[in-house]
Amino acid sequence: MEAASQTLESLPSTPARFSPTLSESQQQQQDGEWRDIIPNLLTKSDFEALSDRLGRVVREEVAQLRADMANVEAHMAVAETETRALRTDLEQTNTAVMNQEADIAYLTTWVDDLDNRGRRLNLRVRGVREGGPSENVPELLRQIFTHVLGGQQVPRSGLVRAHRALRPLPAPEEQPRDIICCLDNYHLKEEILRTARRMGAVRMEGQTISVYQDLSRYTLQARRALRPVTSALQQAGIQYRWGYPFSLSARHGQDQLIVRKPGDVPGFLRSLGLPPQQVPDWLARSFLQQAPGPQFPRRPNAGPQQRQRDWDQGPARREQ
Repeated sequence: MEAASQTLESLPSTPARFSPTLSESQQQQQDGEWRDIIPNLLTKSDFEALSDRLGRVVREEVAQLRADMANVEAHMAVAETETRALRTDLEQTNTAVMNQEADIAYLTTWVDDLDNRGRRLNLRVRGVREGGPSENVPELLRQIFTHVLGGQQVPRSGLVRAHRALRPLPAPEEQPRDIICCLDNYHLKEEILRTARRMGAVRMEGQTISVYQDLSRYTLQARRALRPVTSALQQAGIQYRWGYPFSLSARHGQDQLIVRKPGDVPGFLRSLGLPPQQVPDWLARSFLQQAPGPQFPRRPNAGPQQRQRDWDQGPARREQ
């Protein structure tokens, strides 16, 4: 204990300072360095000049941005004006196109009516076997019509013209081509047609023969397009009839409902209480495109003039 006490008493009463001390030469060198640095330090005027320069640059950039924005707004205004003009032109173009389509549909229906009027004396006979190049088509028809009329003879002069129609492209070769004929008496033609319809099918010499009114290509396509509607009418037991110019009509109570264009179909079915049907637009140009393939009958060594004579054979019009 005494030895420890002596050791503690030998220590200094205050802690020693360990801060480094500079020599006089080092202090002078450090003071010189500070004297060199102090003149180069930024002053208040330097900061003010720097602030003015920065403010001027910012103001110039902001002014340029404002000018650019004004230029963009001017271009946008021009673009909006042109867009409005284009929209107006587009609306006018759409209106003109719709009017032209309506005019085309009207002209199509009008020309189709003229075509059917030109066929009013024509009959189309289907299911007659072909007898080769030497077959006598008028004589075949006279025999068929005599059979339909129950033995009443059709005079030779009553049959103005008769020929085989062109074979439809998808049809097989063994399927006989239709016969199109023209009679000189409308009442005789109607009598044959009505009697054949009552018979349903004419059975003669092992053949099942059908007699139809000869119709234009457009009318046939339009009737084919309305097949879903006529099927729905038949299933519902609703009688309907075709009209000229082209139309489909049916009675609902005291009202007569008529379809003349594709837009009439939904209201027609709705008024009859029938479900909606998908019907193609038979007035569309794409729907009325001609079938591909030759439009004239071709014979070996037959020139254009001969083919034209073969095609145009009087009032009985060929179905293309």
